[in-house]
Amino acid sequence: MTYFPLTAAQIEWKERVAEIAAREIGPLAAETDRTGQYPQRSLDALRQAGLWGLRASRDDGGLGADLVTTCLVVEEIAKKCPSTAMCYKMHLEASEVICRIPTDHQRAAFVEPLARGEVLATVAGSESQGAGDNWTPGPSFSTVEKVPGGYRIEGVRKSYVTSAGHASHYFFLCRIGADTPPDQVSLLFVERDAIEWEILEPWEGVGLRGNASSPMRFNGVVPEENRIGAEHTAMADVGHLFRPVLGLTYAAAYLGTASGAFEIACQEGTRRFPSGSRRIDNPINQRRMAEISVRIEAAQTMLHAAAALFDRGELRSPLPVMQAKVFCSETAVWVTQELMTMFGGTAFAGRLPFERYFRDARAGLIMALPNDGAYQTISTLLFPEPRT
Repeated sequence: MTYFPLTAAQIEWKERVAEIAAREIGPLAAETDRTGQYPQRSLDALRQAGLWGLRASRDDGGLGADLVTTCLVVEEIAKKCPSTAMCYKMHLEASEVICRIPTDHQRAAFVEPLARGEVLATVAGSESQGAGDNWTPGPSFSTVEKVPGGYRIEGVRKSYVTSAGHASHYFFLCRIGADTPPDQVSLLFVERDAIEWEILEPWEGVGLRGNASSPMRFNGVVPEENRIGAEHTAMADVGHLFRPVLGLTYAAAYLGTASGAFEIACQEGTRRFPSGSRRIDNPINQRRMAEISVRIEAAQTMLHAAAALFDRGELRSPLPVMQAKVFCSETAVWVTQELMTMFGGTAFAGRLPFERYFRDARAGLIMALPNDGAYQTISTLLFPEPRT
């Protein structure tokens, strides 16, 4: 059940995508994880259903879905294949800003094709320092050089690019000019086939093994007409549109991971063995399943409430977004750990898919908007420095 009231249209989309995910995506999920193969067939099924244009406006040929519906869609996909959900979520995140503030050229060249299912986008925003993945305590973006008619990207390395090489367009975060302060971020929409790029190493993650989050290096010139928003201030100007979609679609992906594992547990836990017993007959497991249901419902209610605030234009602070993201991702970690314990050696041996969900869920603690950073932001919002 859901405690947050959904509209008839939202319920319809939830049920429609659940059917697509069960029919087209779920049967491929185990092989996607086993081989680390990019889930192109699953993404193609979403494209055929018109879902690549979920967030594009109806005027531009898209579905014009609100954020609650968007979260429901991502949840249903993640229930069956978290890797597919992450690739799709990154597409929605990467296309959000250009769908909101396109120029006339960008509407014709990018947004309308995206609505038709001709553009698969992703975010190229994860930076490294030096030659490798040296850790930095905060976001840092490489510089690009402004040249006549565009921006030269010279050997910029992005560390974790979901759908690397598969995406047709990259939402590229950078600083224009070496002297630009770190907080003055500019946004480019980079066309894969109009620039040089290379994948530096294969993606072999512990979980989300199909999402191709490889490091990439970019070279070439991006036309000035591909810049989204103003130079230097684009993120400051549109961050209030971008960050809620970023955070809440992450939350939805991890909540869906928890819910998908729980749905399987409900089926397997009530299955009778030849002895006549069921796992759910154990009082410890009864308590475990009851508590899992409570936490999933609580996380889902928080997520949908935060998304509804955004849809109504009443999201005054990033606090609900941050809280929903950390709560949903940590719920997924806890739920999958409990289910691994409940199903014991059968799960540990990989004879049931809980081990796959267990690994996938752990990405929620550390992927883009990591929980450590989110908690630091939450603390700052709860205890702001006094104004002088």
